[in-house]
Amino acid sequence: MRTYGLVEEFPGTGSGSAWDLIWVLFVLAIIVGLIVLVLRFFAKRNRGWGMNRALRSLGGFPLGTNKSMQIVEWNGRIYVLGIGDDVTLLESITEPELVAALLAEHDSVTANTGASLPEWLRKMTQRNNPQNEETSSKASSNGTSFEQTLENRLRQLSERRQKVEQLLEDSRSGDRTDNS
Repeated sequence: MRTYGLVEEFPGTGSGSAWDLIWVLFVLAIIVGLIVLVLRFFAKRNRGWGMNRALRSLGGFPLGTNKSMQIVEWNGRIYVLGIGDDVTLLESITEPELVAALLAEHDSVTANTGASLPEWLRKMTQRNNPQNEETSSKASSNGTSFEQTLENRLRQLSERRQKVEQLLEDSRSGDRTDNS
């Protein structure tokens, strides 16, 4: 019988190797978790590195094979682009106050969803801190709020464009009747 510290190890028993395997898996899980966190940190920090920093992608939505709708910010303006065989400008938001509000809301939503914890770990931390439930519910409402605000604004802009087109048609038809 050999003694190593406080643990006695008997020849022929596998209890030492089982604990060693559990310890190795635990350390491996920690190392993989740290690697994921470091990669996420560098991805956030170097977003747009080596590219034009005036152009920033705010998100997109796939519409089919090689077709999507993208929302980008460029020089303090927000553009909604249709991407397919060619690039088509669908809508632009140029009002500085609205652009600033939408970008601030988008940045707060992306900051809240940055390095999310696994569900089981989030539940364990929320047991000790009831304020986390309030912040997570605010974060989810912010996400829908940004989408709703953007959708409402795009709808208003398209309605405004339709009104302008209607006024132009009316003025053109009025000019034609005056000339006759």
